Amino acid sequence: MINKKMLAIAILLFCQPVFANIIIQEVLYNPVNTENGGEAVLIFNDGNESVDVSGWLLATESSSSDATLPQNSIISSGGYLLIADSSFSLNKDNPSWPDANHEEAITLGNTDSGLALINGTETVDAVGWGNPVNINEGLFEGNPHTGVTEGQSILRTQDTNNNLLDFISTTPVFYTPDSDPLEIIIDVEVNITDNNPEIIAIELLSDDNSSKQGIQINPISENTKTFEVIIEAYDKDNSSDIESAKVSVNNKEFELTKIDFNETHVFFKGEISMEYYDEAKNYTLQAIITSNEKEFSKESEFEYTKLASITAETTLGFELAAGNESVKTVTVKNTGNQEVTLKVKGTNIVSDESSISVNSIQYSIDNFSTISTLTNEYVNLTTLTTGESLDIKFKVIAEQEVSSGSYKGQIKISGK
Repeated sequence: MINKKMLAIAILLFCQPVFANIIIQEVLYNPVNTENGGEAVLIFNDGNESVDVSGWLLATESSSSDATLPQNSIISSGGYLLIADSSFSLNKDNPSWPDANHEEAITLGNTDSGLALINGTETVDAVGWGNPVNINEGLFEGNPHTGVTEGQSILRTQDTNNNLLDFISTTPVFYTPDSDPLEIIIDVEVNITDNNPEIIAIELLSDDNSSKQGIQINPISENTKTFEVIIEAYDKDNSSDIESAKVSVNNKEFELTKIDFNETHVFFKGEISMEYYDEAKNYTLQAIITSNEKEFSKESEFEYTKLASITAETTLGFELAAGNESVKTVTVKNTGNQEVTLKVKGTNIVSDESSISVNSIQYSIDNFSTISTLTNEYVNLTTLTTGESLDIKFKVIAEQEVSSGSYKGQIKISGK
């Protein structure tokens, strides 16, 4: 005989709605160039089945139906749907962003605000930013994100139903549109030139990710990244008229050296440097040549990729007698170009015959105005912005009955 209770549970599990796999992935609520036409919300299907989201609503502080998804809006497994303000495709801050799948006048507040994705009477997902006291109920999960600066977006990295933990601030990318493997798109550019000298090629002699289209430059933790560039200039009349060359990127100029030439062409080469804390984004590289006291330029682009990195000393030595305590300080620095959230945990400190429990190690980031005890599970500490440092004090307490000897263990600090 079939167990009716088990059958009911099986039916219930089978009937769970697939829309539970639809999540809000990224929100740009405070664009740089416009407040009317630049806001966008990225929806992602994290499940294994396509989901029809036709008629679903975006609820905001302004309206419980600020946007309505049109008919035939279907998100495939692993797919995206970009909902944006009217004229987003014309007004978006970065031309490389994908065009919106659906444009409609939406209003997202820059502070103390949020939005929810609604299917009928069911809230599928919600995300808020700012002070929860000032945000309408249902427009955030757990605690809202603290908010971002103008031009940044909030991006989901996990789904724990707590916006503060689940979202980070970042330079918007949204997603790279899928390409058809059976279609090759060739960009054609025709230049009708006069007799002025011109730059006909800019080549960066570094690509840290050859599998990705374009040029990607990876930062080096707490160091300067240096890479070379070659430009080829052309003068139909006489290349010797091209006197010098330089490149400009990120408000810095770099002089180039002439390495080769013939009657019509001349080649220049030099080094460009970027700091580990420079923002991860697409940069414009401008090459400039000088001929007869006139400048002629050409532009190229490269991507400076994201780097999440922290540094600190890796050895702590405590010297103390039984029944005493000792304090040491570890300075952790964010040496990447991304904001990181620090976590800390520890292990028991053991010798051949005895041990000191991990719970006998205390830590503090405010000179022990508040005190916490280490455990063997990671606990969140605080968030570090790029280049920011944090002093963490660790106190080891040796009970009176602890035997003399050498004890060894670990304290682990992690960033995400």
